[in-house]
Amino acid sequence: MHITFIPGQLQDLWDLWGLEILVLLSFTIQVILTVYGSRRKDIPGMWIRFSVWFTYLLSASLAKIIIGKLTVIPESDPDERNIRRELKALFAPLLLVQIGNPDAITAYSIEDNRLGLRQLLTLVLQVAVVIWIIVKSWTHSELSYLYLPLLVSGLIKQGEVVWALKSSLSKTSGIITIQEIDQEANMPDLFRFLPEDIPNIGLILKAYYRFISLKPHRENWLYQPLYESLPWMSIDDYPPEEIFKITDAELSFMYDVLYTKAPIIYTKAGCILRVVSFLNLVLTLCGFSILFRQAFSSHWKACFIVGVLAGAVLMEAYQIGQLPFSDWAIIQMIKHQHLPFMIPCLRLLGPRATNWKRWSNTLPQFNLLSFCIHDKPLKCGKILKFRGIDMGMKKNRSRRRIQFPQELKVLVVQEMKHIDGDRGLKPFNQRGEWSLGRYGCLNDLKWSVKRDFDKSITIWHIATDICYYSDVQCNFTTPKIQMAKSLSDYMMYLLALRPHMLSMTTAKIIFRHACAKLKTLLVQNEESVKDEKEACRILRVERLPQYSNLERKSETVVTSKWHMLRDAQRLARNLMVRENRWQIICSVWMEMLCYAAANCSVDYHSEQIRRGGGLITHVWIMLAHKTDKYHISD
Repeated sequence: MHITFIPGQLQDLWDLWGLEILVLLSFTIQVILTVYGSRRKDIPGMWIRFSVWFTYLLSASLAKIIIGKLTVIPESDPDERNIRRELKALFAPLLLVQIGNPDAITAYSIEDNRLGLRQLLTLVLQVAVVIWIIVKSWTHSELSYLYLPLLVSGLIKQGEVVWALKSSLSKTSGIITIQEIDQEANMPDLFRFLPEDIPNIGLILKAYYRFISLKPHRENWLYQPLYESLPWMSIDDYPPEEIFKITDAELSFMYDVLYTKAPIIYTKAGCILRVVSFLNLVLTLCGFSILFRQAFSSHWKACFIVGVLAGAVLMEAYQIGQLPFSDWAIIQMIKHQHLPFMIPCLRLLGPRATNWKRWSNTLPQFNLLSFCIHDKPLKCGKILKFRGIDMGMKKNRSRRRIQFPQELKVLVVQEMKHIDGDRGLKPFNQRGEWSLGRYGCLNDLKWSVKRDFDKSITIWHIATDICYYSDVQCNFTTPKIQMAKSLSDYMMYLLALRPHMLSMTTAKIIFRHACAKLKTLLVQNEESVKDEKEACRILRVERLPQYSNLERKSETVVTSKWHMLRDAQRLARNLMVRENRWQIICSVWMEMLCYAAANCSVDYHSEQIRRGGGLITHVWIMLAHKTDKYHISD
């Protein structure tokens, strides 16, 4: 007995329109990827990442399902023409156009670029199957000849994807050659003839050349900061706001190289291929409309195909219309400013470039004391704990974001100049000693930065809170105090939610230990502790509880000999007696941030720029320009 779980009417509908439903769903997914694929670089949060991730994976799966359904089309009979069969076969090249169409995303993550060979094999097999379907369905009719322009457009789209994946992490040029240095000798000409009355374009041009010189996404790129001394490459004399604009544009170029088609679209070959692809789509749409101009009422599937073709043409037109509104377009206009209409276009786009979003421009914050005081059970907490995701969800619930303050940009640039003066061009290997030495307190506080990095972050975070609430209680507030608090909460955010960016394997253990000790202290003073201010008062003035040997033995090897609360109290008391404590705190936090940024893997920075960007990645790329990765001697 045949058993079916699908009602008969639904089964009939699926048999009749199943393929069209899948094609329409595939087209909808491509529209979502086209509109939102590149927005994840400036929109932080889970919903945008999940939407792009889900549609990106679903697109590949749908393509396989559709191709599988198309392979069952029977072979054409030269003596008998079947229009429905020919219409179905038209979906094959149309599918190639769809899955290769979005300019905004060629890879979801850096791993997709590394698996480029696997993706290339998949695309080659898909193209081979599509060609086989076309050959099998060929009847020499006028409709059959419409397969060809659509196939050409689909091949171009697939070729663009392969080209973008191949070029993003190409290892063909691993060192800077003399020829490449000679080619860069033409750079001053572009800066010299740059129209001075057009804002922003000089910053974008500088960002572009700094990016292609550094190539931060390539680990094997042999870079020396030789360009940094050249006047048209240095940014030392720029105000902090413009330094961050240049860095924003650099990271935007990096994002485009890793995750989009932008680097190939704005080449001469890319422009030609784009025009050819668009014209072939228009030709197919016009030809199909002419063939069925009097038969649309009797061929509903022909109406559907016209609609999908029109959608593909409109989506391509939309992407072409977006091409001028990009830093890459401005670079090409500058390079070809001698051509007609280039200068007027620059005058139109230059002022607008200020408002283009290149990252989220936000600073994530996470406060350890606030997390422990306001920690509440989750719904379905036992299930979540069993699955091991309860702590992660609690952390995300306590995280917040603030707009990146202008004062913090000034502080970051100033502190990095001090740090560069201390380290020269050497790789970064200090995380507070230079700052403490600058303020003459290295002997007193060196112990606090010589702990393991995650332990140092924890005790400095608690000590910063103690100093902050002590000064706030005395109505003593300055912008530097708020900047130190923001940096402290940002570093704790990295420790709690992005520990991989700190290159520490014990960060989760340290975080859980810190939470346990703070909660134990809060429970002992449960009646008096209502907020962070009261908790900091207890940590500052009261005697901390002693822990028995039995309690110590129940701890991990990492934390058994570490008296976290005592260290934080000792550090806070030492800082409180210093009038310049907030200068010290800001400098130490910036040095710790620089240490974390410099020692974080390139892959994690590449991941961060697709999550809305972050301060640590901005600091990383500024440090990279002034770091000699490979010392070269005669």
